[in-house]
Amino acid sequence: MRTVPTSKIRNVAFVGHGGAGKTTLTEALLYVTGTIPRMGRVEDGTTVCDFDPEEHRRTISVSLAVAPFDYEGTKVNVIDTPGYADFVGDVAAALRVADLAIFVVSAVEGVEVQTEAAWRLAEARNLPRAIFVNKLDRERASFERTLDQLKARFGTGIAPLELPVGDEAAFDGVIELLTTRPSPTPPTALRSPPRCPTRW
Repeated sequence: MRTVPTSKIRNVAFVGHGGAGKTTLTEALLYVTGTIPRMGRVEDGTTVCDFDPEEHRRTISVSLAVAPFDYEGTKVNVIDTPGYADFVGDVAAALRVADLAIFVVSAVEGVEVQTEAAWRLAEARNLPRAIFVNKLDRERASFERTLDQLKARFGTGIAPLELPVGDEAAFDGVIELLTTRPSPTPPTALRSPPRCPTRW
């Protein structure tokens, strides 16, 4: 087993409301980094993080799970957390060991109650935070509406680093505002083998 110095380890907690897509996003990261050969599905009970029979039965996460992968010499431990209020203890535990919290927010449902609860926990720990707006290819998805909600709930300091190209069925990737170039197409909409993300 490879020994990794602590300076080369990052713990990243994926938090947010249940059903926002944290487990699927984790699965996609494992796939594009070559950690797993193909993506599983929450609905089929074939994801890396949802391994408990109760999670398979309910098709939701009921406990936190750690999914490590290597990226450019750094070991990244993604901590996939459950999104329902019954399991908030696991969210708090993940945030205690995380270097960064990534909030996964659905572009369909917008900012939901457990997202706000997790934000308060991360804020109390003064933890760096980023937001991943998910499900942009779904019916009734709206990046603009979701961004307005995020600013209303969490402050006007929230600013996008990427903008979607198209919406709903016409969603076709994102443009990085810092480089003005297209990002790799999201794994849920891949039409060809994915490339590794260009940055972390």
